[in-house]
This record gives sequence, C-alpha cells and structure tokens, in this order.
Amino acid sequence: MRNNDNKKMIQRVDIRNIRKNSRAYKILKYLALGSGFIILSTISPYGGARVVKSLIQNYLRRKRFEKYRFLTDLKNLQKRDLIDYQDLGNGNVKIIITARGKQKVLLNNIDEIKLKKQKRWDGKWRLIIFDIPHSRKGARDAFRKILKNLGFYPLQKSVFITPYPCENEIDFIASIFDIRQNVLLLYVNNFEGEEKLKYHFKIK
Repeated sequence: MRNNDNKKMIQRVDIRNIRKNSRAYKILKYLALGSGFIILSTISPYGGARVVKSLIQNYLRRKRFEKYRFLTDLKNLQKRDLIDYQDLGNGNVKIIITARGKQKVLLNNIDEIKLKKQKRWDGKWRLIIFDIPHSRKGARDAFRKILKNLGFYPLQKSVFITPYPCENEIDFIASIFDIRQNVLLLYVNNFEGEEKLKYHFKIK
C-alpha cells in the first residue's frame, strides 16, 4: 500500500503499468542504472558487454536470440516515450532512455530505500528543511510521507530530523520529484530537547 500511496500523490509517468519483472522493465532498468544508452547488435548480440549479455538472456529461447520479441518491446517502450532507439545499420541498434523512462525506474525503486543505522552514532543530527510551493503540493505531500516512512522525526510539517546518514538518499528522492532546490540539509551537533529524540531513536 505504501508504494501505491506515494505514487498517487505525484503525476504518474505512464498510464499503463510496466511490471517490474517484465522484459520491457528490465531494458529500462539496465539503461537507467547504467550509462543511459546501449548499442546492441541484433545479428550477433552475444559479443556485447556483460550488461548487454545479461539483458539478452531474457530474449533467448533454445539458445536463439528472438529479435522480433526484442524489437517489439523496444517499440512499445518508445510509444510510451520511455526510450528512444535508432537503427544504426548493419544490424546495430542504439537504445537511449528518456528522462521519463528514467523517472519510471526511479519511482519503482523509491520504496526500497532504507537508512543505514550506524553501529556507533557519530553525534550529528541531520535536519531536513523544505519549502515547496503549493503548486507542487503533490510532490510536497509525497516527499513528507516518504520521510516519515524512512523514520525521520517530524519537528514541524516541513522540518524533519534523523541521527542517521541520509545525504545520498535525500538527494536521490528530492531529484526524482524535481524539488532538490527546495530542500535543505543541515548538520546539528546538539539542540534543546535532544534527549527526547535520543530516547526516540534509542541512541546515546
């Protein structure tokens, strides 16, 4: 339910859902988490880089590369404006992920994020302050809900705190919602009333 709630609060990337275990989604994920594009020979796809070899495993049947299924998935992704692909000739295809496609992958993985708790607290509080305009209410509500789900403690509606490192996670989440310029991360050593929060987070 948490995953669906977060996504309802923002504009959906695509009306039709792409299953996370589908062949089409795996193409998107390889592109999003890699360089953003790959060049693949549909005549001899086995000679590519390791990531390409891993990708084509989804299109092998009896050790034969099913070019038709592969190109069909590419066309479907292109129709949704999630990728663009170009025929370079000689059987080579260049596949490029669009900004919309990358956002789709990131949104599908956002609820897998967890803050790593330190074995020994470094004594620093991470204070998140955000000022997101009402015109971006959907992104603001989703961002606030994700902070709560990650275990941040709300000091105010737009001020949250945690003792755990969260720099990369905050940067990642804020970038997805295109609100990075509206989010401020501060480091605080001590403040009035912190004993209550130490008890809350079970730290010393």
